[in-house]
Amino acid sequence: MTNLLVGPLLYLAPTMAIKTVIFDMDGLLIDSEPLWFEAALESFNAFNISIDQEAYNQTTGLRTKEFLHHWFTHFNLDLSLIPDTETAITESVIQKVKEKGQVMEGVYESIEMVKKAGMKIGLASSSPMALITAVLEKTSLRYQFSVLTSAEHLPYGKPNPQVFINCAQSLDSHPTTCLCVEDSFNGMIAAKAARMKCVVVPHPDQYPQDRWNIADLKLRSLLEWDPKLFLQVIQ
Repeated sequence: MTNLLVGPLLYLAPTMAIKTVIFDMDGLLIDSEPLWFEAALESFNAFNISIDQEAYNQTTGLRTKEFLHHWFTHFNLDLSLIPDTETAITESVIQKVKEKGQVMEGVYESIEMVKKAGMKIGLASSSPMALITAVLEKTSLRYQFSVLTSAEHLPYGKPNPQVFINCAQSLDSHPTTCLCVEDSFNGMIAAKAARMKCVVVPHPDQYPQDRWNIADLKLRSLLEWDPKLFLQVIQ
């Protein structure tokens, strides 16, 4: 990969429009969405409710509190129970990540490609920092990112763009010089609202949907993100 990448990138560096790449985490770096779904179902069992995979997929990218508010409202549950349920789900996911979290294919290669290009690199996630830390320890990626940002304590999570904007500011980058790499629809909307380019890697079941067409590049896997496509999207 190095021989294919370094020469073209060095040649094109003065005209690159993108200087910074910001990665999402859940469902992109680590296959955590099944773990979130599993933890949510376990918590929902206490209320004698359940959702199927298709319904769950429509709320990926939301913070846990917003995910719960959506479903508690849908099922007419007591909203005052959300904080305790949020804590239980988050703690369960952290434990599941430590026990059986699996890195997504193409992650290490993609990060190496970005770093070889000499770009700044950050992470912006809807998940709490405790989970971000657990994931990066599990995947040995902690020191690959210059900045870690979480939407945990922001007024709004994705699709609000603030977590991406905060990450860009921490990297001393203007939003229009940033590229986000996402897997969820809410994340893609947040990236575009921040005026950033977006590479999206949808869940395989959602890949054919037209709603991904606003992304600058759609991939089936990060393994598809080769040097040619990389140069195409950063110019």
